[in-house]
Amino acid sequence: MKQLSMDKRIEKKKWSKQKSGYVAGITLLIILAFFGFKAMSEKVYKADASKIASKKVISADFQDVILIDGDVEPINLVLVNTIDGGIVEEIFIEDGVLVDKGTPLLKLSNPSVTLNYMNQETAIVEQINNLRSLKLSLEKDQRDLSESLIDSENSLADVQRTYKVDSVLYSKDIIARNDFTDITESYKYQQKKRDFMNKNVINSAQNNRTQIQQINTSISLMHRNLEFIHENIEKMLVRAPVSGMLSSFDPVIGESYIQNQNVAKIDVQSGFKIKGQVDEYYLSMVKPGQLARFSFDGVLVDLKVKKVLPEVVNRRFEIELVFVNETPSSVTIGQSLQVRLELSKAQKSLLIPRGSYFQSSGGQFVFVLNDEGEAHKRHIKLGSQNPSYYQVLEGLEEGEEIITSSYDNFKDYESIKIN
Repeated sequence: MKQLSMDKRIEKKKWSKQKSGYVAGITLLIILAFFGFKAMSEKVYKADASKIASKKVISADFQDVILIDGDVEPINLVLVNTIDGGIVEEIFIEDGVLVDKGTPLLKLSNPSVTLNYMNQETAIVEQINNLRSLKLSLEKDQRDLSESLIDSENSLADVQRTYKVDSVLYSKDIIARNDFTDITESYKYQQKKRDFMNKNVINSAQNNRTQIQQINTSISLMHRNLEFIHENIEKMLVRAPVSGMLSSFDPVIGESYIQNQNVAKIDVQSGFKIKGQVDEYYLSMVKPGQLARFSFDGVLVDLKVKKVLPEVVNRRFEIELVFVNETPSSVTIGQSLQVRLELSKAQKSLLIPRGSYFQSSGGQFVFVLNDEGEAHKRHIKLGSQNPSYYQVLEGLEEGEEIITSSYDNFKDYESIKIN
């Protein structure tokens, strides 16, 4: 048993040597690979100095600014639309002229709409006549009742006189009892008839007064409807709703317009605004009140954001900017401008200039020059950017010089030797 145990230990020892050989081989491969990679990574690219551009890292005030395209528009723009559709029959004015409120612009023709309005007008007039006839009938009934009341009161007065005379005669036994009874009953009947007629006249007058008020209200409403129809017929003649400069007005005789279609625009000439297009990436960063500037005739003109329209169309959203100070006199509607929109306040930062190197490195690294005509790759971290600079957060110091020209030829190298 002991001999067997010794044999096992001898086998284990042989297996350990074999394993050690494997480990040694793998270690050697790793070392060779490491030195091979190091040798490759330490390759030096030789560059011609005439093809290298460089600039220094600076410390200065940095402001997050973006460039946007803007168009000059009037602040107060009134749209001129059709009420009903139709075909252009006449044109009275040209585009680009000043117009007064109520000035005829064009006349539309639409027989079916006109006929419809005429039918409505006829129906309303007929209803007005029916209501007027009803009103006259109620007034006549009231007069007839009043006349009946007058007749009843007159009859009562006659009977009353006879009753008084007969009462005296009956008390002196001059007339028969039956005759006095007849006149008494007749007198009571006339009293009851007069009281009934009087009550009927009062109730009828109250009811008629209420109905006549309702009739008058309905007639007034129908007259307003008639006026509205007449106005709509008149609006087949399209007029300027306000005074101002006419624009976007280019109708053609025979051209067809649909209901509520835009015919023209009128600039009330109360000032200008700039409508700008901004990339959707900045939607959460743009707020009303932010400042902006543009260069015009060699002068910086101040603007501020008045309104942000958050609807994104084609990956862009719109903002409206207004002038902070007086609008330059030579600014006109339709001009296109490049506006610098400020997204943040100025702050002291390390800055490197924008350049073609960014397309090669993606802003992950730069080549830093030394005094020996060499440049070495260094990884950096950038922050915000504006049209001129990138903000440096890590990896560089003020005064260091970096290559700002393209890295396409040597982006895979660690070092550059500049001839």
